[in-house]
Amino acid sequence: MLKFDSISHHYGRQQALTEVSFSAAQGAITCLIGPSGCGKSTLLRLAAGLMPLQSGYITLNDDLMAKPGLHVPPEKRPIGLVFQEGALFPHLSVRHNVGFGLKGSGKDARVDQLLADVNLSQFADRYPHSLSGGQRQRVALARAIAPSPRALLFDEPYANLDMQLRRVLRDQARQLIQRTDSVGIFVTHDPDEVMAIADHVVVLEQGQVVQQGSPRSLYDEPQTLGVAQLFGHAQTVKARVKDNHLETAFGVWPLSCLAQPLTGSGDITLVVRPERLTITPASEGPPIAEVRAADNADMLEIEGNESQAPLKVLCERPHEIKSQDRVSVMPHDSSVFAEIDHKALENKNDSY
Repeated sequence: MLKFDSISHHYGRQQALTEVSFSAAQGAITCLIGPSGCGKSTLLRLAAGLMPLQSGYITLNDDLMAKPGLHVPPEKRPIGLVFQEGALFPHLSVRHNVGFGLKGSGKDARVDQLLADVNLSQFADRYPHSLSGGQRQRVALARAIAPSPRALLFDEPYANLDMQLRRVLRDQARQLIQRTDSVGIFVTHDPDEVMAIADHVVVLEQGQVVQQGSPRSLYDEPQTLGVAQLFGHAQTVKARVKDNHLETAFGVWPLSCLAQPLTGSGDITLVVRPERLTITPASEGPPIAEVRAADNADMLEIEGNESQAPLKVLCERPHEIKSQDRVSVMPHDSSVFAEIDHKALENKNDSY
């Protein structure tokens, strides 16, 4: 287990991390997600030993890796780091890149096995400049695994690759982590990638952990508006509480649609997902602006108004709804996340 305990870090006057604590388990993938500058890459660099720790503790299987005044150098930490660009040695062949740092009589056999694991045996004598981006990342993965580290850290290694190749490579990395019982930590900006590979998720905002848990718990029970918006193609709807219901541009919704009890007053922002909405024909409802195919369903776009963006609803086929039909929109019970704007003044003369 790789454990971060009360990690704080600053660059000059800029606070990058504040009291960050979480653990990453062996044989599993922990994903760090959040906007640029939230501290994700800083955490990896601290864990890998590329920077001294200013505050807190980092331990790996109860072995202390870093604390203020103690810095185990990178080459003595059983931790591998895979960068976004691979960072291969351009003057070394694929074989020598993977074997860099290995010693002993079993070195050649180890390199051969790793190249086979990442499907690069036939490229062993090639140089990095002659490889594709995906191949270079496979070499970087094999090189990181070569010394049998207890933890592997991935700093958005597949961000510049096409979607299909990203799926193949991240599945390959996941299988290697499970097979070697290593700790795996992925930094990513992609919520879909988190849902696809993560066992545990840590959401960072402005250098702080705002929520952590399983992908399902973050999807079903977001604790902040930011987390709710992060997963599941979320969209926002402006609303106002009035007479124990919610007034929106798409009709009146019951308070039972809220995932959490409503407290406070004033205008609210709702976060809804396309698959958590139901539509039925209604002569007085908003019109359908567009109907588009989305795998085995259709994505229907419902017109908003000058202050409200259109609303997308996922509708299973077959159905009879077409463009310009008017509909009633209703969210499922306990499916909408709300945040109250306590600074907004209620104006009962306004309407949505």
